[in-house]
Amino acid sequence: MRLPHVLLLFISFQLSFSQNYSYQAIPQELLQNADAVVRNDEMRVVILRQDLMEVSTRRVVTVLNGQGDRFVKAYMFYDNNDKINTLEARVFDKTGKEIKKIRQKDFFDQSAVSGGTLYSDTRILYLRYTPTHYPYTVEFTRVYTTSNTAFSPSWNFLDGYRVSTQQSKFTYRVDCNIPFRFKDSNLEEYEIQKKISENQIQYSGSKLKALEAEPMSPPFSDFVPNVRTSISRFHLEGVDGVATSWQDFGKWMHDKLLMGRDYLDPQTIKTMGALVKDIEDPYEKIQKVYEYVQDNTRYISVQLGIGGWMPISADEVDQVKYGDCKGLSNYTMALLKAVGVESYYTVLYASNNGQKRSIDPDFVSLQGNHVFLNIPLEEKELWLECTSQVTPINHLGTFSDDRKVLKITPNGGEIVQTKTYGDEENHQVIKAEFFVDNTGTIRGDMTIQSEGIQYDQKFRNTFKTKLEQEKFYKNHWDYLNNISLRDISFKNDKTAIQFQENIAIEIENYIADSDGKLLFAPNIVNRNFEVPRKVKERKRDLVIARGYLDEDEIIIHLPEGYRAETLFAPLSLETKFGSFRAEISEKRPGVLLYKREILVQSGYYPKEEYQAYRDFCKKIAQFDNSRIIVIKP
Repeated sequence: MRLPHVLLLFISFQLSFSQNYSYQAIPQELLQNADAVVRNDEMRVVILRQDLMEVSTRRVVTVLNGQGDRFVKAYMFYDNNDKINTLEARVFDKTGKEIKKIRQKDFFDQSAVSGGTLYSDTRILYLRYTPTHYPYTVEFTRVYTTSNTAFSPSWNFLDGYRVSTQQSKFTYRVDCNIPFRFKDSNLEEYEIQKKISENQIQYSGSKLKALEAEPMSPPFSDFVPNVRTSISRFHLEGVDGVATSWQDFGKWMHDKLLMGRDYLDPQTIKTMGALVKDIEDPYEKIQKVYEYVQDNTRYISVQLGIGGWMPISADEVDQVKYGDCKGLSNYTMALLKAVGVESYYTVLYASNNGQKRSIDPDFVSLQGNHVFLNIPLEEKELWLECTSQVTPINHLGTFSDDRKVLKITPNGGEIVQTKTYGDEENHQVIKAEFFVDNTGTIRGDMTIQSEGIQYDQKFRNTFKTKLEQEKFYKNHWDYLNNISLRDISFKNDKTAIQFQENIAIEIENYIADSDGKLLFAPNIVNRNFEVPRKVKERKRDLVIARGYLDEDEIIIHLPEGYRAETLFAPLSLETKFGSFRAEISEKRPGVLLYKREILVQSGYYPKEEYQAYRDFCKKIAQFDNSRIIVIKP
């Protein structure tokens, strides 16, 4: 009798790893700098048909302390297209003795998406185990089949910082004569073994030591071993697809996921015509339509079936007035088309943490987690974030700046680059005037004008409550004790993409009196104390992801009758990481002028230069905290 594929895979798992789960059996070098040790991690993927994939995994993790609980990863996402054959976990104590067995019915089952999602059929089964002692070990096994072959699993040999891997194995096999692709990265340093045959790839690695995080490192995936896979003909929620090139893949997306979903009611088209009546400038037309979408729709996530990739129709969004990133982008694209402006649905990896991630131009596959619009004009290229009711036209911010994205056109897909903000474009200018009284209290007004990424960091303050605004500034100026915010107002210029803050503050006891001499720091509102921590033997390059330029000009009125006894000499630093200049002068008796400029230059720098960068930051921090002496002659 011929055994089923899944059963064969399960039996091979049983035989492939010797079950000695004692903590004492872990090699000593794998415990160093580790919160957990992955004892064994195996995945086997078999593509049986264009619409059938089998996946079997076994994962054994020894958790050493509370920080290591996150590496257990005993969970599984599933939907209506998945059949779960095996799902179970076993828990062992430090000696390797089994203390608990959890079957599928004992896993917690809930929606895999947040409350901000209107409807979804994606769910998650997960183990919720509270340990009584450390270390403990969890063995997690799952076997399932799915008709969705578009998402070929990827493989990572290290899960993150402070976790080591004792043994790791990944097998990917195609049994149906469909061409497949794979891409592996960073294998050499870790001595990962690789075997390739006509229809299968197999990777194995052992004794991968835990890594410590280093400040301002490259993204983790850029330097640890990983493997990605994809087949040239795939299946997604009842729809067959082709991915032999980005052009072909984009053509499939256009024809199968977008075509015909741009229909609008004639009355809506008439409304758009009236909205842009007598407007000839394409930019003004785009702005009018974009503002209409922002004023009349709201974002809500949709994760139902192919709705995870196919937008709901433009007409439906027009009726219900909400949609996800796909639906709102498709709707905006249809409205723009109605007024004669061509735009393009564009797929990207967006990032809430500010880390830049690109679509890999060298590996054609289903990639990305977000959609927005690209509009090429003669004089410049525009980008529209259609899920935001507040973001200006052509402002990307850290969510989507400076990365490769996939633009979908009727002729196919095209990899393009999003807007990159130059260091000096991330610009902040502070102009302030402060008055010091005899009690050491400072009162004054300032304007702060920001552009580029610095605009992105601030413009949402407009929509916060007064209490939230005060909290923001008090956190920002956490080095200032006894600060009161007497007035806060904003001016948000969405056309120029400039944000102006007008702030009146009062700081009690800012100046210390020492035997009739006043001691205070003239840099009142923009001190840079950030010095990355010392790393004894740095292993990775230094990355400054985004640079910036700050320019400050502060006028300080001393108490009546006082003058500066000492003024520090001007400071000028010039390094490859940027520059810093600061000076203080007596504008007239009793009135000081403090000027400061800092430029930080983005880029990748060799790890050997990390200490030089720290020295640059330390000098700035020291100077920003410098004090002068004021006396009454």
